[in-house]
Amino acid sequence: MPLEPDPESLRDEVILKILEALEGGRDIDPESIIATHPELVGDLESFLASHRDLARLTAPFRGSRRAELGDGLPGIGAIGDFRLLREVGRGGMGVVYEAMQVSLRRRVALKVMPFADALDPRRLQRFRAEAWAAAHLHHERIVPVYAIGSERGIHYFAMQFVEGQSLSMLIGELWRLEDARALSPPQDNEASRLVATEISSERSSNRRRYFERVAGLCRQAALGLEYAHQAGIVHRDVKPSNLLLDLRGQLWITDFGLAQVAGDTGLTMTGEMLGTLRYASPEQLLARRGIVDHRSDVYSLGATLYELLTLRPPFDGKDRNELIRQVEREEPPPPGSLDPAIPRDLETIVLKALRKEPSERYATAEEFADDLQRFVEGRPIEARRPTASERLRAWSRRHPSIFGAGVVVLVLVSIASLVSAALIRQEQGKTLVARKKAEAAYRRERQRAEEAEARFRLARRAVDELIEVSEEELAHVPGMGGLRKRLLASVLGYYREFIDERRSDPDAQVELRDTSRRVETILADLAVLRAAGDLYLLIQPSALDDLRLDDSQRSRVAELSARAGKNWMESFGEPSRLPPPSERERLALEQARANKAEVDRILSPVQQGRLRQLALQSEGPAAFREPEVVQALRLSPSQRERIRTIDDLALVRPGEPARPAAMSRILAQLSPEQLRRWDELIGEPIRGRLSAFPWPIEPQPEAKSPDR
Repeated sequence: MPLEPDPESLRDEVILKILEALEGGRDIDPESIIATHPELVGDLESFLASHRDLARLTAPFRGSRRAELGDGLPGIGAIGDFRLLREVGRGGMGVVYEAMQVSLRRRVALKVMPFADALDPRRLQRFRAEAWAAAHLHHERIVPVYAIGSERGIHYFAMQFVEGQSLSMLIGELWRLEDARALSPPQDNEASRLVATEISSERSSNRRRYFERVAGLCRQAALGLEYAHQAGIVHRDVKPSNLLLDLRGQLWITDFGLAQVAGDTGLTMTGEMLGTLRYASPEQLLARRGIVDHRSDVYSLGATLYELLTLRPPFDGKDRNELIRQVEREEPPPPGSLDPAIPRDLETIVLKALRKEPSERYATAEEFADDLQRFVEGRPIEARRPTASERLRAWSRRHPSIFGAGVVVLVLVSIASLVSAALIRQEQGKTLVARKKAEAAYRRERQRAEEAEARFRLARRAVDELIEVSEEELAHVPGMGGLRKRLLASVLGYYREFIDERRSDPDAQVELRDTSRRVETILADLAVLRAAGDLYLLIQPSALDDLRLDDSQRSRVAELSARAGKNWMESFGEPSRLPPPSERERLALEQARANKAEVDRILSPVQQGRLRQLALQSEGPAAFREPEVVQALRLSPSQRERIRTIDDLALVRPGEPARPAAMSRILAQLSPEQLRRWDELIGEPIRGRLSAFPWPIEPQPEAKSPDR
């Protein structure tokens, strides 16, 4: 008699028939299918639910594609020759839209700079530098720039639109497919999901093919980076979200917003802490001046390859301090210890790219690419694992104090042994022994006092370094205002502890209090800049209506906006004619104080409070990074980490539903008491559309707001 099919084969056969019916445009009856195969009820219900979710999630994208192909070219707004179709991502340097270049009838990715950031000449210069760096790189693995320009004060540049997904989305999908309980972002479209499904199938059924594929992808990235390095450009922000995988399986490098150009010292310091922490090299995290070069990109690409192999980052610190400590002092777990199927040669390549010292990594990205090609072709690789002596030297460099203390202890033990032997040989009496013990006790006490003083000096140097990082390294980095406030608030807390600890030292008290007052002044200036930054809300009709401004107030607000815009336009000119950075900062702060004072004179106290509520509403998920919001809601460290993860996923997740979906997931992390406090912070939701971006976009009459 014929054998009955096994449950898995039967399930696959039924699901295949359902898919064929759907592709043929035929309706299906889920209840009838389940009734026919009761033994498959769980699998079929899960499949049908997933299909419904997929159809719901891709509906907006299909609609945007129809809008793109229509004669009327409807969209969400227009900038010059470009008609905006939808938002696909945002970051610290701007917002990226899918757009149609009307004159050439081609789809592009349009990156625009926030209006408020353009008020800062240094941020505008950095934005232009990103466009310049990308425009001068013509390589098959680097997203090309088509056009650069500005329209009505809006600075932008257009790039090739790469349809597909980032490697971070691919990793999330592979993780979700491997562990059905895990939460991960859904794929943007069916084609991208098929790519992820194909790669996931290789990971589960043909491990060697999967490892060759990811090695090939990173080889493509390494060759693109090598081309940029040869052109004198260091990316400095290589991470999965900045590496795009198109539908043909080709990899593209994007986002040169933090790039360092050879010979350019005006935009960034060579040791700035830039990029995403989990992929930044040790020299970037520790702000080692003069060491951050093309080998930092090699490290970041190695961290990306590590995550593609293991589906987890090399270091998983729960907060910034723990993560920096791990990157500085710990070695990542060997990939083979997490997945024994990972080939030893590929593990050796990854670990070489992740060496702490730049001199011990691959000297160039091309060498990295060559070793990956050798692995794919089955040839011997050049990389070698470190010897025991090399590991000891590396450990001593990462732990110099412990290593030095060990040497000192060894010397002291040897000396003590010799002294004891001499005492025994000389048969000295009990009095001499007691005297030696007393002297040793005195030395120990003195040593402990010196060590305590050294620890205090070291702690203060570390805290003072935080002040320098805030003022010299982060002051001109876009989107770092919240981080600066958190750093300085921590510094202020430490100095208050120092003042209490040094109560008996009058000279130290004076110096410590002076520094504390300096930090308080900086925090006050940041508060002024933050409050003045809300001026962009007063150019939006929905905000003016919500604030219930009378005709006189509206007229004064319009005059203030026009005056601020004029001042901003007059601040631009030839870079060589701009005043020094310190002078520009002073002028910007004076202008911010003047604008803030004028807004306070125009608005009543009630309207001023409402304006701050509207600002938080417009910020969306980004509002939960504000130190004032964190303090008001009393967010725990684990909550902050989860919220940061949700916000980061939203940045690389294209489509209009990303913003409200991210807000819903963030609010789900809050307790009832925290939700009540959040409602008090934002007040009543505004009626009408409130743009999160401070520039006027003129929507077409037929366009519909994505919020409706």
